[in-house]
Amino acid sequence: MSMNQYMHPRNIYKQPPNFKQLAIQYPEFRKHVSQDISGKVTIDFKNVEALRALTCTLLKKDFGLDLEIPLNKLIPTVPLRLNYLLWIEDLLNLAGRTENIKGIDIGTGASCIYPTIAAKKYKWAMTATEIDPESIEYATNNVTKNQLSHLIKVVAVAKDTLLEEVLKEYPGEHDFCMCNPPFFSSVQEIHPFFKARKQNRPHPRNAFCASVDEVVAKGGEVEYITKLIKESTKINRQIKIYSTMIGHKSSLPPLKKLLREVDVVSFKQTEFCQGHTTRWGLAWTFHDVDLTKIPDSLVAAKQKLVKPLCYEVPKSDDLTYKVSVVSEKLVTIFQELQIEYQEVKHIKGFVEFVIVAYANTWSHQRRKKREKLRQETSNGDNNNTEIHQTCDKFAELDFSGAEVKKRPLDVDEDSGFYSAKKLKSSEDGASDRFYLKAKISVMKVDDCIGLKLNYLEGNGTKEALHQILQYIKNNLTKS
Repeated sequence: MSMNQYMHPRNIYKQPPNFKQLAIQYPEFRKHVSQDISGKVTIDFKNVEALRALTCTLLKKDFGLDLEIPLNKLIPTVPLRLNYLLWIEDLLNLAGRTENIKGIDIGTGASCIYPTIAAKKYKWAMTATEIDPESIEYATNNVTKNQLSHLIKVVAVAKDTLLEEVLKEYPGEHDFCMCNPPFFSSVQEIHPFFKARKQNRPHPRNAFCASVDEVVAKGGEVEYITKLIKESTKINRQIKIYSTMIGHKSSLPPLKKLLREVDVVSFKQTEFCQGHTTRWGLAWTFHDVDLTKIPDSLVAAKQKLVKPLCYEVPKSDDLTYKVSVVSEKLVTIFQELQIEYQEVKHIKGFVEFVIVAYANTWSHQRRKKREKLRQETSNGDNNNTEIHQTCDKFAELDFSGAEVKKRPLDVDEDSGFYSAKKLKSSEDGASDRFYLKAKISVMKVDDCIGLKLNYLEGNGTKEALHQILQYIKNNLTKS
């Protein structure tokens, strides 16, 4: 399935390039296209020269860049690189940085694609590091040929050098660093039939086009990024925002765990979706910037595909019928169940929590309450109006654009972290791999108070959310 619908909203490639138009406009690209009997124009994505022609053509057409890329080096896909740069732009805007931006690209490669796009599109000043002599030569020539030498410095560094040595040579504060690390720990992992790949996962559609040194490193991306994180603790505030791309989703938990351990002020992860490929981004900072507040349109788009669970809170003599009181009762329930929670929105008539459960702590409680609930129902107590997925007056409400009460909001979701007031789980050694993450909203509509529960993710699936709702129903009016 194409992931273009989840691209960054400002990515110009959300609408795929028109190969026919490109072939008419650019003779070099025309050599690599073919037309089927229906008239559709395409290229052979298994052909390295065709991939290079596509990349160079898009860079020329959309950014006015004329880059030379050798066939034995990494041929970057433009939509993915643009996704990453657009995210960096969002992070900088959040940090209040919009002018005189200085960035570092770790391992720029022969194409020098990140710095050249950043310089051409945003006028950012970039330091581009590289260890490979051939790649350094190509990168330097690409900068010179495109008349960007006043904005881009290509710096040769020793192997295993990330940031420390570079900042000794080029001191001063930088706004960000970015990195496209080697994803694999061995040459065997590159093979599409590598045993660690899921059996139902499709093989790569594109030809492999990179040198081994560009995609393989000892310990893979986890060890590489771990080193970057540890270096960042020494460099600290010299760089405002540290960031990296990640090739395997399984790499995220240990890296986020490490970020919590080294006491970053905040971190944020995202997804880069393009074509049939998904990559991840991870950013962190030691400055007082809450990176979790960056808009996450991708998550929002995916959440809309899953209908929420809704429940109209019954009026009861045991419960004061106010949003604030119901919210306080929910907090008590979260604490009883040892669920991490964070109030992320609080306006008049609306309170929203993000919860994270690391284990199922509610199922054994339900059996004790079930018989009591049956007895109440048989006695005619039918005030528990359950409206799963059909309560339109709650489900369709959207408070996302409402003004938040002006006070610090401290979000500690799995996709990000802000340490201003970090919530800890009941167990200090809680695993980064959670059982359930969900969003629970309390709202007043007309004379009714309702709950809306949105499943976000987790091993517990949506059934776990049903169970939590049942527990809430059984305990909400309990004095």
